[in-house]
Amino acid sequence: MKRKIIRLTDKITGLLTVKSDLRDNDRRLICNIWWKSVSNPELLMFEDFIKLYIDGKVPESDSITRCRRKVQELNKELRGKSWDLRHGLEDEIKDELKEIGSSV
Repeated sequence: MKRKIIRLTDKITGLLTVKSDLRDNDRRLICNIWWKSVSNPELLMFEDFIKLYIDGKVPESDSITRCRRKVQELNKELRGKSWDLRHGLEDEIKDELKEIGSSV
């Protein structure tokens, strides 16, 4: 399991390094990871991909985004344009969540 995470982190770091447009777009990042995770992706039928996904042969989207967040946390140069914006709103969102929690 640990090796899978390390390999995934390495793939994500590489992609974020060479494709800056992926830094702010998780869907594009996920698709790029999935594309690189299968052999002959251009010949793969959707049903085949679904089977690979169900069988755990391609990384889960949650794992990809979790690794991306960690990579960007540790590597300032790989952060996208929206990273500072999102993190600038952190305190405001926490306050809103506290208000919601206290009203329930």
